[in-house]
Amino acid sequence: MRVAAVYYDGRSAKAHPVTLCLEGDKLLLQGKEVVRREVLTGLEIQPPLASTPRVVLFADGARCEVADSRGFAELFPGTDSRVAALENSWRWSGLALLLVLVVAGAGYVWGLPYAAQRLAERIPIELAQSLDRQVLADLDRHLLQPSRLSPERQGQINAKLGNLVLADEAGRPAGLEFRASAELGANAFALPGGNVVVLDALIELADDDDEQIVAVLLHEMGHVAGRHALRQLLQASALGLALAWYVGDFSQVLAAAPALLLEARYSREFERDADQFAADALKANAIPPGRLADMLQKLEAARQSNYNRKFADGLDYLSSHPSSEERINRLRSQ
Repeated sequence: MRVAAVYYDGRSAKAHPVTLCLEGDKLLLQGKEVVRREVLTGLEIQPPLASTPRVVLFADGARCEVADSRGFAELFPGTDSRVAALENSWRWSGLALLLVLVVAGAGYVWGLPYAAQRLAERIPIELAQSLDRQVLADLDRHLLQPSRLSPERQGQINAKLGNLVLADEAGRPAGLEFRASAELGANAFALPGGNVVVLDALIELADDDDEQIVAVLLHEMGHVAGRHALRQLLQASALGLALAWYVGDFSQVLAAAPALLLEARYSREFERDADQFAADALKANAIPPGRLADMLQKLEAARQSNYNRKFADGLDYLSSHPSSEERINRLRSQ
């Protein structure tokens, strides 16, 4: 059996039309200007790639291309591996692509949060608090202004938190930062290192009701206990962290941290955990969990009526959370 092929000698680009056939354990290559006999074990047969010509490589750099794939298969039976056969099967290729997509999706939905949780548990608190200082400094430059609350009022709120009985001391904030913000309105949020920022508009919206203020802060302390902000930051910047690890430069990740924290949305699981932390702590301190529900209703009413831009402009506190009605009902039932 002879199969037509094109031969390149490896020294020039000239193509030589040739035929191939077997002579015992050797390959006979014949053309007008070239004749070669090569032991089969000295040849490298490239795996098939879709409908491209099959390629035979010679030890001296020469090569042969065979467009007749059926003739090639008859000339070299059994040379294609099972893997190569699977690669050239549309059915198996489709299944492989589907498997890759499923694995990638599972990694994003479950693997990434799991990895972020484990990594967050291993980041030293000193490093996380250093990140807090950088994030807060950046927010102070762009979004936050000094609080207008008097030092006495700030001290009262700090004292309220300090006197709370907590089942999990990990939730006690590293510090409570008072700020004002025309952009963020009535808001409070936990930073990755455990500091909590509370804005004047939130205190004002609570009508200086200390129990409602404490209830909201306990919710944020639930995020501190679960290191949710740090986990959220790690998840949101996973790609950036991977690149930073590869190039050894984390400055860009740190620079993007404030924006990532403000744009991040806690998962329902995080919110349920933080609500439950707050509810348990409120009950332990003889405060009805419904006080947090009262505050959530005020925030929701302000957002829906938009009656006061001072409160409604930045109601991210609610917009970043799942169903307020569901949360309010759950808190009132406890």
